[in-house]
This record gives sequence, C-alpha cells and structure tokens, in this order.
Amino acid sequence: MNNKEIIAQLLKNGAKSIKGLVIKNVTITQLESYTRLGLTLDTQVPGYVQNEKKEFELGETNVIFVSAFSIKSVLQDINEVAFAANHLINHPESLSVVLSRAEIEIIQETVPAGTEYKNPFSSSENKTVFDHDTIINHIASIKLSDFGIKKLDRLSDLMLGFAV
Repeated sequence: MNNKEIIAQLLKNGAKSIKGLVIKNVTITQLESYTRLGLTLDTQVPGYVQNEKKEFELGETNVIFVSAFSIKSVLQDINEVAFAANHLINHPESLSVVLSRAEIEIIQETVPAGTEYKNPFSSSENKTVFDHDTIINHIASIKLSDFGIKKLDRLSDLMLGFAV
C-alpha cells in the first residue's frame, strides 16, 4: 500500500487527522535502530503525558515524536523536494533547518496498553507492545516554509557542485 492508502485505512479504523500544525523546533536523537525527531508544534495536540506520579495520562502536548524515515517517506512524495530526501535522512541534523516553520498534518493512532502494534508504514514485521495507552503520530503531509524551500535550493546547488 502507498502512503495515501495507509492513511485512508488508519482514518477508517478511527485514527484522527489534525491539520495546520506548524513546526517551531526540531530535536534530533539518534537511537539504536533509527533517528527520532521531536517536533515542537505551535499548537497543543492530544497526547499521553506523565503526571506527578510518573504515570501516563491523556492530556495535551506540543511535542510529538516521529522517525526520520517517516519524514523521508513524505518528502519523497513532494515533487520539488524528492531529490533531497536521501540526503536529508543521511544528514538528519539538516532536518531541523529544512522543517523550520513547515506546516504539517498528522494522523493520531490510539494504541491501548498491552496491544501488539506494528507500524503500518514500515516494511518490517517487528511489533511493539506498550505498557501504557499511547498515541502514535504519523506525518500525513508536509508543506515546507519559504525558509525551508530556500535552504533546499541552496542544497541542490551544493549537490550539483555549484559554489554558493
């Protein structure tokens, strides 16, 4: 299935779409098997947050976590950006610049505690079981800011060997 079909299936199964979110900041964390991006948003969205007892409860958060691979997948579907997707995934720190002020749509998939979960966008058969209810955030679309487009223009010049 392609990304649009997966998103349609998620929505059919009860996931929620939130449009018009703007990325204010990106933090990059290299984990053992992937690069995790923390996206600080301009608006709070539903999410599980820790209370004073360090228990997770449904609340509001303006930080969501996604993998760099999921960002790459969406960027590859944008004609003007596809050329840079592999470069950006190989240099994830550059995503904090390119995604600055980008507008995104997310799909929030609720996963109950104890349920086996497989990322619908992944070709891996690996499954995870969460010890608490969680919301998985999937990036459905990205509209880069003028600043992000400008930086990609510079990147394309550098990739072509032009002095910038």
